[in-house]
Amino acid sequence: MASTTRQTTAAAARKRAAAKPAVSGDLDFEPIRIAADDEVVEERVPLFYIGDTEYTIPKQIPRGVALKYLRNASEVGHELATAPLLIRVLGEDAYTALEESRAMTGPQLEQIVDIIIKQALGAQETEGKARRG
Repeated sequence: MASTTRQTTAAAARKRAAAKPAVSGDLDFEPIRIAADDEVVEERVPLFYIGDTEYTIPKQIPRGVALKYLRNASEVGHELATAPLLIRVLGEDAYTALEESRAMTGPQLEQIVDIIIKQALGAQETEGKARRG
């Protein structure tokens, strides 16, 4: 049932996008159409476990999250911008679980942070280098 709803929503979004006329004028590009947030399904994957409790992150971290992290990093530095990124990606419950964990080691925390930053920025950095290079 959910699959049918998703397909119907996606089809409706394509029709709306197709119905909108292209921009006329001397532009050498077409406007970029970004789906509405309610049309995006977020798939989550496990990142870590505390005991038997699974904590997940989005499989595809939204690019807006990366942009916010980069803005914060430019204003306050990467170290201070990391906590809001973790909270946004992990969610309050998972972040609190990490805060309260007495068993987590420094290398484990570093690995969690590195994975989240790489997932948020990694593809973006690679794509940017390929386009500039």
